[in-house]
Amino acid sequence: MVSILIKTVKLSKFNGEPCENLFTDIRFITKDRFEDVTNLYNKVSESMQNKNWLKHRDSIYLSSLLDKGGFIVGCYVDETLVASAFCEQPSGDYLDNLYEIGLCEDEINDTYVSGYVMVDPLYRGNSLHRILLETRIDESINRGKKNILTVVAVDNIFSLNTVLNLGFEVKLQKENEYGIKRNILFKQLTPIQQKIECTA
Repeated sequence: MVSILIKTVKLSKFNGEPCENLFTDIRFITKDRFEDVTNLYNKVSESMQNKNWLKHRDSIYLSSLLDKGGFIVGCYVDETLVASAFCEQPSGDYLDNLYEIGLCEDEINDTYVSGYVMVDPLYRGNSLHRILLETRIDESINRGKKNILTVVAVDNIFSLNTVLNLGFEVKLQKENEYGIKRNILFKQLTPIQQKIECTA
């Protein structure tokens, strides 16, 4: 099954070196392509010094994410997934974060949580983190969401700068179960005058 194409983007680097005529297709990842996500996770995890930054999401989790109204996007070069990320409905700690920020239930229902971006080391330097975050913002708006939440480790300066440059604001700092301090960032997707009124 061929996943739905969102857009095609020209890449400028491969393995840290300038290149020409290299393109990636930004696509929605469907359930039959979950193996691509697992393969990418293994490749990215092997290259990371701090493996606790990256949390493994198995096919059961990813399937539940789609069933509950979330979505997964990825960058494909030919048939190889070189970057991926997702948006999901708030739950667990993310839900607690949104309540702590001050959102009510109606606002939380209109919020997506934007997950970590995985990028194949061979394709870093192409702004794929930014491209996938912009894609998730656009798709969240298309799906009627009014807010988006994301989490970035305090020490992950490059990712943090990308997120801040796209209009997110740091609302909280929390430590996860590994003792890693993380910024909880929030972005409103709709103008203030269109913000919904919370019911009592």
